[in-house]
Amino acid sequence: KMKILISACVYGKSVRWNGDNRYDSEIKQWALDNNFELIPVCPENELFGTPRTPIRLRAVGGEIKAFAGKTEVYSLLKNKSKDIYGRFEDVVGFIGIARSPTCGISAGVKDLGSTIKAPMHQVFDCPTTEINSMRTKRNRQKFLERIKKYESRRPC
Repeated sequence: KMKILISACVYGKSVRWNGDNRYDSEIKQWALDNNFELIPVCPENELFGTPRTPIRLRAVGGEIKAFAGKTEVYSLLKNKSKDIYGRFEDVVGFIGIARSPTCGISAGVKDLGSTIKAPMHQVFDCPTTEINSMRTKRNRQKFLERIKKYESRRPC
């Protein structure tokens, strides 16, 4: 089976900052139907445990910073995302969650006036998306096509 990493909270693990999850029951069935193995990951939980202080992205002096309370943690998030990528070099995709400072494909940044790709989407060269996008048949099909194209270009 081909492997897709997925935000652990979407997979049903209670690892959000407040101990909650954002379980999506349909994604597991979609993975089974398409012969994928979903692997839940959460960089923030690996770094800080659960519960934890919420992390907020902010532009400071033209640079992106991430704050857990008053502690700046952006480089930790980026390095943990790279670490996760290094552990799963054979993955063919990543499914994140909207508005997450680590797993959102378009995470809001205070004082920037725009969004950025959060670290998990920055470090992967395979197709990435968010669970919200996977809720329509059309977008699920597009993600499958992107995975097939990616897989066809990978060295054996």
